[in-house]
Amino acid sequence: MRYNRGSLVHHNEPAVEADRETALNRVLPIFVCLFAVLLTGALGAAQTVAWPEPTQSARPWTRWWQHGSAVDEANLTRLLEEYHRVGLGGVEITCIYGVKGEPHPNRVYRSDAWREAIRHAIDEATRLGMGVDLPAGSGWRMGDPELPMELANNRLVLGHEDVTGPREVTITFDGRLTPQAAKATSAGGESVDLTDFIESDGLNGSRLVWSAPAGEWRIDTAAYRWAGDRVKRPGPGGEGMNINPFWRDSVEDFLTRFAKDMPGFEGVRAQFHDSFEYEGDWQPEFFAEFAERRGYRLEEHLAELAGEGDAERVGRVKADYRLTLDDLVREDLIGTWNEWSHGHGMLTRNQSHGSPANWLDLYAAVDIPEIESFGRLTGGDADPLVLKFASSAANVAGKKHVSAETATWLDEHFNVTLAQVKQNVDRLLLAGVNHVVYHGTAYSPDDAAWPGWLFYASTQFNPQNPIWRDFPALNDYVTRVQSVLQATRPDSDVLLYWPISNLRHDPNGLRQDFRVHNSHRWFTDQPIGAAAEAMQERGMSFDYVSDRLLARCEASDEGGVSAPSGAVYRAVVVPQAEHMPLETIRKLAELAEAGCPVLFWGGLPRSLPGLEGAADAQRWSNVRKRFGAAAKRLEEKALRGADLPALLSQAAMRSERWAAANGVGFLRRQRDDGVVYLLCNQRDEALDTWIEPEVESDGAVLMDPATGRVGAAAQQMTGEHHRRVRVQLEPHETVLLVMTADPVKAEPWRYHDAEGKAQTLTGWTVTFIDGGPTKPAPYTSEEPRAWTESDDPAAESFAGTARYACEFDAPGDTGRYRLELGDVLGSAAVRINGEEIGTLIGPSFAIDVAGLKPSGNRLEIDVTGVAANRLRDLDRRGVDWRLFEDINIVGIDYKPLDASAWPVRPLGLRGPVMLTPLRGD
Repeated sequence: MRYNRGSLVHHNEPAVEADRETALNRVLPIFVCLFAVLLTGALGAAQTVAWPEPTQSARPWTRWWQHGSAVDEANLTRLLEEYHRVGLGGVEITCIYGVKGEPHPNRVYRSDAWREAIRHAIDEATRLGMGVDLPAGSGWRMGDPELPMELANNRLVLGHEDVTGPREVTITFDGRLTPQAAKATSAGGESVDLTDFIESDGLNGSRLVWSAPAGEWRIDTAAYRWAGDRVKRPGPGGEGMNINPFWRDSVEDFLTRFAKDMPGFEGVRAQFHDSFEYEGDWQPEFFAEFAERRGYRLEEHLAELAGEGDAERVGRVKADYRLTLDDLVREDLIGTWNEWSHGHGMLTRNQSHGSPANWLDLYAAVDIPEIESFGRLTGGDADPLVLKFASSAANVAGKKHVSAETATWLDEHFNVTLAQVKQNVDRLLLAGVNHVVYHGTAYSPDDAAWPGWLFYASTQFNPQNPIWRDFPALNDYVTRVQSVLQATRPDSDVLLYWPISNLRHDPNGLRQDFRVHNSHRWFTDQPIGAAAEAMQERGMSFDYVSDRLLARCEASDEGGVSAPSGAVYRAVVVPQAEHMPLETIRKLAELAEAGCPVLFWGGLPRSLPGLEGAADAQRWSNVRKRFGAAAKRLEEKALRGADLPALLSQAAMRSERWAAANGVGFLRRQRDDGVVYLLCNQRDEALDTWIEPEVESDGAVLMDPATGRVGAAAQQMTGEHHRRVRVQLEPHETVLLVMTADPVKAEPWRYHDAEGKAQTLTGWTVTFIDGGPTKPAPYTSEEPRAWTESDDPAAESFAGTARYACEFDAPGDTGRYRLELGDVLGSAAVRINGEEIGTLIGPSFAIDVAGLKPSGNRLEIDVTGVAANRLRDLDRRGVDWRLFEDINIVGIDYKPLDASAWPVRPLGLRGPVMLTPLRGD
């Protein structure tokens, strides 16, 4: 395909300007121009490729925990200036539980003193050109001490009693329960509504008294009680019951009170809502809401709701109940909060996971959808295909930013390396995230003894953590990639439909949550997971789509699907959908008739969802006929089959098969004059190969986000506008490949092709330049070795930076060399002859160097390690450093942390350090 050569828009975002979205009816900041179009006499209409100017949102942000809001203006300013220095673009201020026995007084949440501190932090961040997000509430979950019990979260309580009449039946409800409905059903199918027989029993609660006629009867009751959940991890003054997230009255009550206690919202970019961790599954007006939305009375189906009866019918009633919960979360919680935030001039940033609602719809309803990466790099809760849900909603609905809570519990406290964080970030970037928010940074006063104030969960992105020294290198990397991703548009071929109705028909259980931590249940082990994996293996780019988002799409003139965002997709894949809403089947029929391939893996749906789709229900015969008409049109136009690969081959979709074949993860994005690929070598071996991207182009440029290097890639023409490109990547290295529709003016990309034999550098001196608790004595060694292996016992507990230095002669006179550090147990800042060469954070540690003298060169490598051994030393000496209220400090297993039994972690440089001459071309 060829690309429109539309004019490019230029914009430099002022440092103090916060992002605003169209949802606020404000002018959108114009996208930063990714490529400056230059006219040159020799090349004609050639262009040069340059990095965008960094913006506040392109830089990574961090969650900023404030214990007990025990902050002061001097430390707030000091820390914000430090965060700005290392390259952070903004902070999310989250007030949590306090610190034990500290001389720093708490500021009661929403008090005058608290407001003064928040105002100071916002003003200082604005001065520095940084942004501020703020949750509505302390800790997480909205709620406060003033929330009345009648507006608190509720849990449904179903009960039943079997009786034989004739006799008088009395059913009592204790004072914790508010009964709402009762129904009696005879063995012969006769039913009697007993709701009016419920009466108050004074302080003892309520009771139902009924004279049962002769025969066998089943009496079902529905009541609700307080769900028992409170604000989680609150700061002093922020405790209390949390809201009922299914009830607008409760949400509005809290938000109205919160707005009155705020110091004004000027300078706050967005309201933030964390993962859905509310208990409960009911609200007092649920029966009325259900009847209005589903068209029948749930009170008449209490037995099915309790799981009694035919399994399919039970599943259908529960599907309707679950869909109603979905509606209420989206409308009463997210919708109310969204309207309130916009009314106060703020965006909304929301995590959908954990809720009983469709993630895609919740993400599409807010300004900044946010996913979460939780756990270690291997295993854990960071499935790359699950991480795509936030970006999918953004790509379809048209959201500029996709954020991610990043590096949560990536490893134990003070064990996380910058290399691990980079790999975690890369996983998110490949999933379409373009706005990283680290998890996270705890406010710590300047006089706090090491390790300072900490959050109970890692990762600790704090100045007292040694990795902070090289943190700017990671932030520069993230900023470069995000600046490109934020200035481009989605370029996926497939909309992959989420058949969520299949899951909702489960006859087991009641509320059904979709969490990061249980994704195998609703994704991995489901047809949607299998379809996503099959397309990924074939190099097909796709976005997930929900019923509601699909309803907003239209047929495109090219025979595809045009999304609200303007993105155009070439096909829709429906993976084994047993139940589908009538509106969706109609939309798919419309798309198929317009020429869009609609691929039904496993055939057409067999019914509408919920009780409406009961196959043998005469009352729904007209609906069934309408469903059948749309299905018949699809039978004629859509593609069906049990073989998904065969179906995919029938649709004209790009297949970047080189990606999986070479272990390369990729993300493809559109720009005005071409396509950008984010490429990441996901293997532990280096890669040097030729790839042929599935786009037409007249130029190819490589951009290295680690160094900022830009150059024209080596190319081989395979057609008039098709070319192969040489890609050379270290293990887990990432580059951007820009395929341009016009020729490019750029210096050639310099590949590291060896010209001679590698030289091993020997004769090392090691000195300790920064860290504690005690700096070990310097030492020498012929080969580099970990500092934890030195003869000084102090090295076993040292956390900080050691300088490895050696003298060497240049091996040959090519002018270019490849410096490979080998095994680096930390991060490494490299200097040669006093000149800064670069900071390497891993996982691979290699860099090109030039300008060496024939002899007498001095190499200095400042290696910074994690603080695990220093934490181990504190626990072995019995130092009481766990000073925090609430959960205090726990390990990755959520048990009290004890580092005394940790083995000494090797730190430093092991090498071998090699210098290889490179070709000079």
